[in-house]
Amino acid sequence: MKYAVLFIALLFAGCDEGSSTEEAPPILDGGETITISGKTIQVAKEDFPNSMNWDKATEACEELGNGWRLPDKDELKAMYEQLHKQGKGNFKNDFYWSSSQSSSGYAWYAVFNDGDVNSDGGYGYKNGSYQVRAVRALP
Repeated sequence: MKYAVLFIALLFAGCDEGSSTEEAPPILDGGETITISGKTIQVAKEDFPNSMNWDKATEACEELGNGWRLPDKDELKAMYEQLHKQGKGNFKNDFYWSSSQSSSGYAWYAVFNDGDVNSDGGYGYKNGSYQVRAVRALP
């Protein structure tokens, strides 16, 4: 019995939850870059698997760590112009959240079938469920 306990203790001693050697989630690997206002922004390779409301979108991007975040409305517009319109980035023809808020209950989004950035009525209501693509600034 004591050997079983010792084995289990040694097994768990080797576990390193949250290790920094973990691979990046697949949505981050091999993303494109955009340039806006003299800054280079890395865009995640893919959207999150599911659309989500604005609060969850903001949180999900921040949980990726390493500077990943929800793009602001100007970055989102640049993603549309520099990537989606050029056939890059594997974007859906759908609504995408930005981090820019128009009021406490509304946030800006972009429509990737026409590039419109908007915050009208219920369409920008933070409880809506839109696509999410993370970005981060590069040095």
